[in-house]
Amino acid sequence: MKYLFLFFFIINIAAAEEGEWEAERINFYFENDVFFGTDSDYTDGSRLSILMYRPDADEEWLKIPFLEGSDRVDFISFSLTQKIFTPDDLLQKELIEDDRPYAGWLYFEMGLHQSSETDLDSLMIQAGVVGPASGMEELQHFIHKLIGSEIPQGWDNQLKNEAGIQLNYQHKWRYVPEPLWGIESSVVPYLGGELGNVAIKANAGVLLRFGWNVPEDFGSSAINGASENGIPVRRRCLFTPFEPWSFSLSFSAGGSVVARDIFLDGNSFRESHSVEKNFLKGFGSFGFSGRYKNYNIDYIGTYNSKEFKTEDSSHSVGSIIFSYIYSL
Repeated sequence: MKYLFLFFFIINIAAAEEGEWEAERINFYFENDVFFGTDSDYTDGSRLSILMYRPDADEEWLKIPFLEGSDRVDFISFSLTQKIFTPDDLLQKELIEDDRPYAGWLYFEMGLHQSSETDLDSLMIQAGVVGPASGMEELQHFIHKLIGSEIPQGWDNQLKNEAGIQLNYQHKWRYVPEPLWGIESSVVPYLGGELGNVAIKANAGVLLRFGWNVPEDFGSSAINGASENGIPVRRRCLFTPFEPWSFSLSFSAGGSVVARDIFLDGNSFRESHSVEKNFLKGFGSFGFSGRYKNYNIDYIGTYNSKEFKTEDSSHSVGSIIFSYIYSL
């Protein structure tokens, strides 16, 4: 709870200093593999984020380097995120050498976003902590007690404390075909990369959406390296013409080239448990999005390929995103 107070304190200070920032959207993410009947690997995550319209595009410290364009609209996002990673056997106290380490990752993120009808650029900086200081051991124990599940026994083997700094960039394109039989659609390919002591990756993929009154934005996505949910193509114009409801189905697929992943490779500067990772990772997902007036809900089921050599099977995670859209 103290981290949430700190999160909102920072946002309020930033917004007060700029004076004209206006809230566009607030998102709460909940991710867990319980949707697929497992409790391991990337097993739990949550995120609270706020997206704000930013009229001060000329402020140098808030510009995305090397990007220009008078047709761009500027947004800024702030978020607080936590992630929990565990091996498959939660009742084993001793180190499980052929399975991934226990790990927690808690971080604050600020993102700069420039959007237009056809393009979106996002530059994100993350700062946080991996290890016991993240508080993820206590959080998982609390959740398991709350739901009456077995308490994980192996957190003594988790990664050591390490400050994490990440710089992530992503570019999205947006194509909108003509409606077919009254069904609207959009195609959103993307390309990006992550750089820091937590992860070094290159990512690529594509999102397809079909439905009715599909929002004029760059789509929904699960918690990942360089994305924010529902960034509009322009300020206060998510639906044209405006309708009080919206529904769409989504399909996405993509992959990553992974040079480093602290949750598999272990700590950067101290000796810790690690496993031999796979350098290529793929995923596919299915989801739906529904909105009534200002309230929106998304569900995304993501199916991941194996991340390390000794992993028994691929792993899947479900994501639910609750959103309030201020600009409607």
